[in-house]
Amino acid sequence: MVEKWSNDSCTLEADVDLFSKRIRIINYEGDVCSFFPAILKEAKKHGIGKMIVFTKTTDRNALLERTFEPEGQIDGYFNGHDADVFVKYVKEDRRWLAQDQMLTELFSTPRIAEAQNASFKIRRAAASDAPGLADLYNCVFPVYPAPVSDPAYLKEAMGKGAVYYLAFDGEKVIASAGADVNPVLGNAEITDCAVLPEYRGFSLTRRLIAALETDLKQAGIFYVYSIARAASFGMNASLYHLSYSYRGRLLNNCLIYKTIENMNIWCKNLSRS
Repeated sequence: MVEKWSNDSCTLEADVDLFSKRIRIINYEGDVCSFFPAILKEAKKHGIGKMIVFTKTTDRNALLERTFEPEGQIDGYFNGHDADVFVKYVKEDRRWLAQDQMLTELFSTPRIAEAQNASFKIRRAAASDAPGLADLYNCVFPVYPAPVSDPAYLKEAMGKGAVYYLAFDGEKVIASAGADVNPVLGNAEITDCAVLPEYRGFSLTRRLIAALETDLKQAGIFYVYSIARAASFGMNASLYHLSYSYRGRLLNNCLIYKTIENMNIWCKNLSRS
């Protein structure tokens, strides 16, 4: 059943499909995101498990930042302009509701500009730091997609342009963050972030990434991104508070930590920060 809804920011046509337990936004003008709280309330009222929006290209990022996911495209849908089909799963049995809820709660909090300070020393890693860095990864990650617990691998990565920043308690490596730099494409992936459990709560990941960003900007690398474990609140929160923008989720993407996990995409343009 197609219904017409409107508020101060948007008018839209919604197909409330009680048979298939879904709501489809088939057309709209204005800020479609302004309707999402009301639509979510309607979905829960009727036990609906899935929301679908036929999205204009200009609204892609706004949908991604509200944990909608792209599932397809309809060519020429808007008077010859393509529509992206974005979805949000409302019920646990239809998709990753807990991970979506974590992001929703995160986005509702104000970004904190300053990381908590502590007296731990932070500096750029050298090849001689590879054994201590490998020990850190061996302690934090039972399973990881790359052989980061091998000092030889880390030395080779540094030799090829990867940058690591480390935090120390005395001479002990207690946290790290890395940047896999691609000078040909002019981007870098923030990766290999780890903190020993007993040193969490000092904003070390945020401080290390901030140091990496300064290094990258000086090298003329402005486009950075990170692929973070969707189940890790701490890592996603660190990126959010560093003003990274959420850009979607890679489902069942890689074997990491203990099992095959979903990974969230976060992006930032350092030239604007």
